[in-house]
Amino acid sequence: MLPFRLDRRVARFWHRENGAATIEVILWLPFFLGLFSLMVDISMIFNNQSRIMRIIQDGNRNYSIRRLTTNAETETYVENRIAPISTNASAVTTNVAGLITTTVTVPLADLDLLGIAYAFNNDWRVTADQLDEGFSE
Repeated sequence: MLPFRLDRRVARFWHRENGAATIEVILWLPFFLGLFSLMVDISMIFNNQSRIMRIIQDGNRNYSIRRLTTNAETETYVENRIAPISTNASAVTTNVAGLITTTVTVPLADLDLLGIAYAFNNDWRVTADQLDEGFSE
């Protein structure tokens, strides 16, 4: 048997309705956490896209001023620089009529942080162009 004082406190706690709002919070919390996680993943995808774009632009610029001399050398340069972001990336470089174009294909799952984009299971393509600086062969 509980002492009278403790018994009253337990009964008062049992009949209070002050915590009724916690039920709604528990129901909505997974939704808001999922939404926040999705926003974090989308932000990381676009951040990594801009990093990849910068690497592609560096590779194209180096090719246009002949620091890199072939398409294959430019592709290798870009893939090596992207390796910390995605080891599954592939680059394709073309130089047609003085326009250097590099396209990098990266699995979307490699660009996100929390794994929400993994459900989409598709590739992300990033392309950049650079005019050849006129140092023709």
